[in-house]
Amino acid sequence: MDSFNGLTLNDVTPRREKIWWRDWSLVKLNTLLLCALLTQTASGYDGSMLNGMQSLPQWQRFFGDPTGTRLGAMTFGPTGGVLISVAVSSQLCERYGRRWPIMGGSLVIILGSILQTAAVNYGMFVGSRFLVGIGLGIVSTAAPPLLSELAYPSQRGILTSFYLVSWPLGSLIAAWATYGTFKMTYSSWSWRIPSLLQCIFSLVQAVLAVFCPESPRWLIYQGRSEEALAILAEYHGDGDRDARLVRFEMAEITATLEMEKMQNQSRWTEWVATRGNRHRLFLAMYIPAMLQWSGNSLTSYYLADVLDTIGVTDSKTQLIINACLSVWSLLAASCFAMLVDRVGRRGMFLYGMVGMLVSYVIWTICSAINQQKDFRDEGFAAAVLVMIFIYTAFYQMCGPVAPTYIMEVVPFSLRSKASMMYQLTGNLASIYNSFANPVALDNIAWKYYIVWCIVIAINVTLIFFFFPETNGRGLEEVAEIFDGPDALAGVNAMKQMGFEKKQESAAASGGKTVLDHIEER
Repeated sequence: MDSFNGLTLNDVTPRREKIWWRDWSLVKLNTLLLCALLTQTASGYDGSMLNGMQSLPQWQRFFGDPTGTRLGAMTFGPTGGVLISVAVSSQLCERYGRRWPIMGGSLVIILGSILQTAAVNYGMFVGSRFLVGIGLGIVSTAAPPLLSELAYPSQRGILTSFYLVSWPLGSLIAAWATYGTFKMTYSSWSWRIPSLLQCIFSLVQAVLAVFCPESPRWLIYQGRSEEALAILAEYHGDGDRDARLVRFEMAEITATLEMEKMQNQSRWTEWVATRGNRHRLFLAMYIPAMLQWSGNSLTSYYLADVLDTIGVTDSKTQLIINACLSVWSLLAASCFAMLVDRVGRRGMFLYGMVGMLVSYVIWTICSAINQQKDFRDEGFAAAVLVMIFIYTAFYQMCGPVAPTYIMEVVPFSLRSKASMMYQLTGNLASIYNSFANPVALDNIAWKYYIVWCIVIAINVTLIFFFFPETNGRGLEEVAEIFDGPDALAGVNAMKQMGFEKKQESAAASGGKTVLDHIEER
């Protein structure tokens, strides 16, 4: 067999003759990966649904026109559930793989949605939303690793970026669902129907997870190399176990994971053991907080309050704007997710955050002038709406690339922990949004936007100095950026084990340790 000496994953990945939707093996793989791709639909649906419900007179009457901290508690429900789930989510992924936690978490979301639909009082409504959050936290921890570890190599960046595109998809469906039930003036089903619809995509996820293959990397780490080889052959090698790409992946993954085992890299203390891991820890914890603290929550959960500050108070108009903003978010997120390999990860973050800063500054200025004119100048109100749409587009440049980037920068042994921390940090940051945003908007109105202008400017600075580019490298090859050119991962790990010249030993190793292979040499 030919040597892999000096080659990378990109070098051995073949160019497919057919476009992916005409290639049956890729169609089958990507369809099954919808069990992970649709994860954020539930989260996006929830935010837009609650936005829409605040404009439904029937919902307002049923729950006593909630405002301030009472409304904040309703908003906090899914966040609180996610925070509860972090106690077990990464352990579930490490013990049971990726796909079974996706199925289990989806079933919990379905149960929570049904209870929310049947809510008879404020407490039951809030409690059901906590249950939705628990399921969402488990699924959200398992989904990004499955996508990044199972996707076809040349599609990994784009496919993982589409993970967050499902957020505006859910937002879009919820926005139009609440608009459609707006005319049910005297029925509580005006808000119960949108609550019930929340579980549809989770049902699809639960079914697909049963048939989806497991992560080959998790299988190899568990000593189940033969199963991993069969999956890679079927979905990456068109059924050929001797395909060059399949042999390279087996060699690179096996060597890297054996090195990680040898160095006990799965321990929590590894996050602070080296300079490279401390950098990874910063990124894993900062990026989700950054995405929550960029002013986006004002358009996610409190759009009605924002529109009130510029004089747009009609409920029907607010619902239409909310629905149109959801369409716009979905289109923008889809377009930018397709560009992640061309623009690069760092470029997407940097350009997106700068665009958000400029639009937020103009948004703030126009809001201030509009209030000074006692909301009589429709031109400034229109300008604020335009800036909200422009800001949303730039936010969608940053959002989709986040899970792609985090899954790339961390090694396999820490990947499920990083995915869990993504949920933990992001939802801890959103606690502030849940309780502070409605209070701040009620008390200082447009002046509150100044806070977010400053925060976004800080985000731009940190991205510029601390976000390295990872584009064009395999999952196992990114380690060289953080740990130096001699990092024992990827090609270097293959050399250490002799796999770059004797690739067939990777497929046949069946879980042999690094020491076994070193002794053989």
